[in-house]
Amino acid sequence: MFENRLSGLIVRAVQRAGTDEGWSEEILKPVLDRGIRLEWPKKEEFGDLSTPLAMGLSKSLGKPPRTIAEIIVRAIKDDPQSEAFLSRIDIAGPGYINLTLSFAFLVQFLEETILSEDLTEKVSRPRKINVEFVSANPTGPLHVGHGRGAAFGDSLARILREAGHHVSTEYYINDAGNQMNMLGKSVYLAFRKLEGAFISEEKSRLLGEGEGYRGDYIPEIAQKIREEPALLDPEVRSEALSGRFSDRVQAAFTHIAQTEIMAEIREDLARFGVSFDRYFSEKTLHSPQGNHLPRIAHWIDLLERESGGMVYESEGAVWFRTTTMGDDKDRVLRKSDGSYTYFAADIAYHADKIERGFDTLVDVWGADHHGYQARMQAVVRTLSERAGRPVELKVCLIQLVSLMREGKSVSMSTRAGEYVTLGEVLDEVGVDATRFSYLTRSHESSLDFDLAKAKERSMDNPVFYVQYAHARVKSLLAQAALRNVHHERFSVEDFSFLTEPEERSLIRLLAQFSGVLLRCADSFEVHPLTDYLTTLAGAYHHYYFHHRILSSEESDRPVMIARIGLSIAVSRILRKGLSLLGVSAPDSM
Repeated sequence: MFENRLSGLIVRAVQRAGTDEGWSEEILKPVLDRGIRLEWPKKEEFGDLSTPLAMGLSKSLGKPPRTIAEIIVRAIKDDPQSEAFLSRIDIAGPGYINLTLSFAFLVQFLEETILSEDLTEKVSRPRKINVEFVSANPTGPLHVGHGRGAAFGDSLARILREAGHHVSTEYYINDAGNQMNMLGKSVYLAFRKLEGAFISEEKSRLLGEGEGYRGDYIPEIAQKIREEPALLDPEVRSEALSGRFSDRVQAAFTHIAQTEIMAEIREDLARFGVSFDRYFSEKTLHSPQGNHLPRIAHWIDLLERESGGMVYESEGAVWFRTTTMGDDKDRVLRKSDGSYTYFAADIAYHADKIERGFDTLVDVWGADHHGYQARMQAVVRTLSERAGRPVELKVCLIQLVSLMREGKSVSMSTRAGEYVTLGEVLDEVGVDATRFSYLTRSHESSLDFDLAKAKERSMDNPVFYVQYAHARVKSLLAQAALRNVHHERFSVEDFSFLTEPEERSLIRLLAQFSGVLLRCADSFEVHPLTDYLTTLAGAYHHYYFHHRILSSEESDRPVMIARIGLSIAVSRILRKGLSLLGVSAPDSM
């Protein structure tokens, strides 16, 4: 695609200028290795693409940016290929190099967009990336907050793959620790209550001052256990019925509850268009590996021996010295009673990812994990040093979702049982509107999810607005077919009739698609893609209303063919962009 070609043109120009001006390779190499940064000015009078390259070289070369820009521009113009790519080159402000694409180059791009199987450029250095997201505790159904993380993580993984990275998606099942014990106790107590037992004393004994989990799903699971004898071993059922809460009763009720809840979670995710390459159980970190220690013990012992003092013992506990890397205090790994903390399990889990060869770890967390970032960054740095290769940890914090119903925000708390499930939202709004709505804002910003707006079939609904632009093109092609206008192959010559300013602007906008995806992949963001698709849809709706595309006049045929081709290019980009968001592109609406 053309951005790579332009970057190559500029790189060659800088290298030639460096030779002519005596610029050292030591100075140029770091800048060129980072790649040429190309930006699309919002105003077309500033060109189609702009690069701040001269400002980046100014300090190291000891010259004013404009002087460097003038030298680079001369070198670009001397390149025999520049005329095929560019119609104008300007220097603006302190030293921006503004590039205006030639019309011939734009229509060549348009032809490629219609004919090419691949619509996007690929990164020059693909990474092996693990994207771990959702990872909701298996203690209750997914709620609308989990849904936002699911839409973000899944779409980000799709974009990273499209950009050329090697991506594996993962769901970490937090199936160990006190929360799972509480789940088992909650279902057991509900089971006892269904059997007519007076559970006040048992509840106090098992939960202390706590309430346990109280959602409707708890008695539903208990009822299933009651109605399906095969779910429980007869001896375990006998113990439960008699009120003896033994270790095996705890294990059985916890296992059944987790299995039921995870089945519902998987069903909701599948319905939402989200799948994972791997489900990773936390319990496997605590289980012995043959004759070897559990992985959690293995890694904590290993770090204690090899971390150079980062892991140390104090007051009978083992600690990680996270304060040296920005945390507010050191963190306990193994308590004085020998049990391991959740932090220790996370260390073993991330060590496992690094052992599997990933060089970028993307963790999609809820906003309430904000304080956890510094210590995990410290861990990955230490594990990276031990592995002898750079490993990056990118944490994406998903801010809260406020679900608006009748002008009020609905409270969500799994433990209190006051929440709206993702499944309920999908029932009411549908997959497409839900996913698109989640992705209209940065994951770093809170989101008000307006159910009424999401359900509207009007141009005020963002997903309808974008999908309708695609459907509009399909309707246009159907009308053309009824008029016996069939044109399956397009050439550069066909597009020479696209002479209106709005047509050039629309092609220019189409040309930005690949760059938008690469920037999303580089910044681990998704919302720039929804912004772009909304802008492209708006531009096409405007073009459709202000320019006649189909005509019965034979003299208008060349223009009609060109405009049909332009419309097809728009529909291909819209379809591809929507697919990366996990949203359908209907042919009719």
